[in-house]
Order: sequence, then structure tokens, then C-alpha cells
Amino acid sequence: MKTMKTESRKKLVDHISRLEGQLARVKTELLSEKPSCEQASDTLLSASRSFAGLRLSFIETFLETYGSKIHDKTNESAYKKLLSIIKG
Repeated sequence: MKTMKTESRKKLVDHISRLEGQLARVKTELLSEKPSCEQASDTLLSASRSFAGLRLSFIETFLETYGSKIHDKTNESAYKKLLSIIKG
């Protein structure tokens, strides 16, 4: 079984960490004494875009890892997983 390159995994994990930070900021804002819906909304929108970017990065890494094995469907399981990620 193939695995992701260390550099690719690090980039994905760093992206997840940034996304977690954005979500934590939304949560903190909503728990504050006087929450700013505008600030929380802006941060949530950024988090949503970040998640979309993470999904695309993951798909790219997935394709780099499995390459032609997905194209010719020799690895049916990997192919189905990739399709499920793409479909969201």
C-alpha cells in the first residue's frame, strides 16, 4: 500500500491546524460576553474557504500518491474513496 509523502502530509496537517485555529476563533467569539456576529461570520467564511482548499489539496495529494492506479481502476477501493471526497 502506498502512503503520502512526508512533505505532503505536513502541508495537509498544517492546513488543518490553521483551520482548527479559525474555528476556535469563531467559537471564542460566540462565547464572549458581547459576541460580534459580523466578526464570527467573517471568520467562519474564511474557515469555509479554507476547508474547500484543504479538500482540493487532499485530492491533489491523493492523486499524486496513487497516480495511474486510480486511473485504470486497479485499486478500486482508492478510486471509490477519491470519488467520495470529490462528491463531498
